[in-house]
Amino acid sequence: MKKHKTGWLTSKGERLSYYLFFAGQLIFNTIVMSYVLTLLLNNGVNEVLAGAIILAPKIWDAVNDTLFGFIVDKVRFKGGRFLPWIKLSAILMPIATIFLFSVPETMSVTGKCIWIVIGYILWDTSYTISDTPIYALSTSMTNNMDERTTILSLRGVTGAIGGLLAAVLIPLLYGQNGANLGWSVTAIIVSVIGLACMLPVGFVAKERFDAEKEEEASFKELFAALIQNKNLFVIIGVRFIFLLTYTVQVLNPIFCEYVMGNETIASLLALLISVPSIVLSVVLPMLCRRFDKVHMLVVFMVIFAVPSILQYFIGYESLAIFLLITTIRAIGYAGFTALIFMFIPDCIEYGQYTTGQRNAGTSFCLQTFVSKLNSAIISSLTAFIIAAMGFSATNVTEAGKDGVWFTYTIFTAIGSIIAIPLLLKFYTIRDKDVKEMIACNNGEITKEECEKRLSK
Repeated sequence: MKKHKTGWLTSKGERLSYYLFFAGQLIFNTIVMSYVLTLLLNNGVNEVLAGAIILAPKIWDAVNDTLFGFIVDKVRFKGGRFLPWIKLSAILMPIATIFLFSVPETMSVTGKCIWIVIGYILWDTSYTISDTPIYALSTSMTNNMDERTTILSLRGVTGAIGGLLAAVLIPLLYGQNGANLGWSVTAIIVSVIGLACMLPVGFVAKERFDAEKEEEASFKELFAALIQNKNLFVIIGVRFIFLLTYTVQVLNPIFCEYVMGNETIASLLALLISVPSIVLSVVLPMLCRRFDKVHMLVVFMVIFAVPSILQYFIGYESLAIFLLITTIRAIGYAGFTALIFMFIPDCIEYGQYTTGQRNAGTSFCLQTFVSKLNSAIISSLTAFIIAAMGFSATNVTEAGKDGVWFTYTIFTAIGSIIAIPLLLKFYTIRDKDVKEMIACNNGEITKEECEKRLSK
């Protein structure tokens, strides 16, 4: 056995099923988050109304995410704390996705809007049921920090592959320049693939830790412990701010279809964006053993922000240069998104160390809520910005194209510029501290011994 695998508890089958779940989840995430705005525009909904429709379901989201995190931390089924939810979500998400993209063509625009809002709410709820438990499961499968880091990193490989598959496949299926199958058939094909990926982990993975201790805490105790975890709120805030201006995922299909005139180009862009995610997810565990995650996160944000600004001034007239800069930006984005998830288990350990309450379900619930809030806001914000800058899908002008280009490039860098100083100033724990906290939480050393070893 390799040295870095000493003390690992999970089997290869468990880890493989865990990784596959994220492939399926990212397939569903890609079709909804990247194409729901396109779906609305294709159905005759104007940009401003489309933005409002995407944002409206987040009122429900604010309720269901908050409640579900506490439910996960309190409720335990016979089959475990997290696995029953994961099985349920694997069934609900395909159903919700197919419903969302099966808007009847004969409906009025108002009817279509209502249909999409209902479908979006159903999909959003099923995503909540999937996201919080699957991440929390990583803290239940093993308490080995190196194993957790590797598992959460490599889930990015299969997640990126799933997202890539969807991003490449969808434009080739639904559009007039592809197979022209329409949204409903496309959603069915994508959902079958996603279901096959998500279902196995519910029957293969094992929960080993944390269940009994969390069950003893009341809702009041869980909430009190949660609000004391300042590092958790900082890292979630950093993620929120960075992704708040990341318009690329939403604008790729719109940029290709309405500015470049061919929606199938989005498949090529998806490939260039996804490959760095796959490569980085493989090498990140090795990098994490040599470098502190905070420093690496800053580097990746810089790699994304600087080329984003340069790309605006260079333009897209030269396809080769455009694709090269797109790839460089993708490296920064991929590094950030793969690495940021690894901070949550660290914050959970910090929370248990400082308050005695682990709050795994609630912590990952906050991550899920912010992730979906990001997606909703950026979709709506993107629609509002490009509309304000003169873009209209029914009458594409040069001014409108310029507005899309600005939003696609310079605007995306703003999040990094704000998030970097926030991270460096307010996030206080480092990787070597987390190792000591885990040892203390597991009873291997006393809290007094741990305090002496922590960074000052």
